[in-house]
Amino acid sequence: MELRQFKYFVAIVDCGSLSRAAQQLFIAQSALSKQMAELESELGTQLLLRSRNGVAMTEAGKVFYEYAQGITKQVRDAKAAVHVAAESVAGSVVAALPQSVSPMIALPLMRAAARRYPDVVLHLNEELTGNMADQLLRGRVDVAMFSPTMPEEDIRFFPLVEEDFVFLDSPQSPHALPPGDVSIAQATARPLVWPAHAHGHCTRWLVDTVLEQAGHPAARVAAEINSVYTLKAAVEAGLGPTIMPFGLAQREVQEGRLVAHRIDSPSMHRTLGLCVSVHLPTTNAKRAVCTLIGDVVRDLCESGQWAGARALAPVKSAAKTAAK
Repeated sequence: MELRQFKYFVAIVDCGSLSRAAQQLFIAQSALSKQMAELESELGTQLLLRSRNGVAMTEAGKVFYEYAQGITKQVRDAKAAVHVAAESVAGSVVAALPQSVSPMIALPLMRAAARRYPDVVLHLNEELTGNMADQLLRGRVDVAMFSPTMPEEDIRFFPLVEEDFVFLDSPQSPHALPPGDVSIAQATARPLVWPAHAHGHCTRWLVDTVLEQAGHPAARVAAEINSVYTLKAAVEAGLGPTIMPFGLAQREVQEGRLVAHRIDSPSMHRTLGLCVSVHLPTTNAKRAVCTLIGDVVRDLCESGQWAGARALAPVKSAAKTAAK
């Protein structure tokens, strides 16, 4: 396989047709079609389904697309790295945040990056957790904030922050509990509104682990919703309670739209940290963004802007180590 074939394949998929991709790439459509035929022949499988309406990926094509995106990104990064001075902090970095983290850190991180590193282009992806691990492993993402649930042989994890989970319910619920702490049994007595299991690495998986270790059965499910915002709206509408970090629902609690109860269990919390692939090279820009994430997390915790969160010391040294 040639590098240009990866580039051509990504362009075809992104454009949705061979003709539009050929125009974008400034090559003849016949030459592009020949390159794809040679690529499919070498791989021994069909990657694209062609029709009058354009192209669509086969299942094999979807897998190849993920790798092709990662490979073309690494090539771009390599080209950029050799054209900047060794001490320069410039280039692009892709950072991924779970939906359950993004509301607290995304804007402060973007502002801090623009202020401190104007020559770094920060691409911030808000992702479902089931997608994040795969993207990090395939090189499409440089750094991610995640829970320690990724494979240790491929990912280095450096803890940054700890958050307690709370039990959230609608104040209009006929089953609403009185103010105060609740037990694990009370928090799981009713079916919960959850993210799907495939995307629950930073919330549902961790709660399930606590329940298992405490000898409680797995929580029953009222609904599965892969959107933090829709999930909170569902709880507010009375579809069922949920368990999540307080910072995610701080505004709704302050406005009286949701009621939060502390769960009486020292284990009912999550740890989040930096995740970087052990297989990918480090750039000055990537190192700088890792350190910046640690600084922003520490500042948000110390100022109280990240409600219910505690920075894990030493934040800065952990971030620097993660980027080595």
